[in-house]
Amino acid sequence: MDDTLNRIQEQLKLHKMSKIQLLTFLGLTKSAWSSWERGETTTYKDHIPEIAGLFNVSADYLLGIEQKNKPVVEHDELSNEILNLFIGLSEKDKTELIEYARYKFEHQSEK
Repeated sequence: MDDTLNRIQEQLKLHKMSKIQLLTFLGLTKSAWSSWERGETTTYKDHIPEIAGLFNVSADYLLGIEQKNKPVVEHDELSNEILNLFIGLSEKDKTELIEYARYKFEHQSEK
């Protein structure tokens, strides 16, 4: 396994996320991770921007260009929990949740 894949795996552990959740987020099959681990493909590098955004790290960190993991945007613990839960939802549920959040945001001042 190369350094980039090791860093991705570290982020999975840090965010208490499974490989399957990441693959689902990326729209990939379960076999993708196995082929990455065996060194058969490095297609995960095609998804570095998405993975970096998901974990709130820089692409340079995942690629080993930066040695320090510097968050791109600071999130509090509750925000991280929401993001982690969101990742595991189906596309339909994600859409419904976003619509609900928009509704709540637009009507928050009515209280």
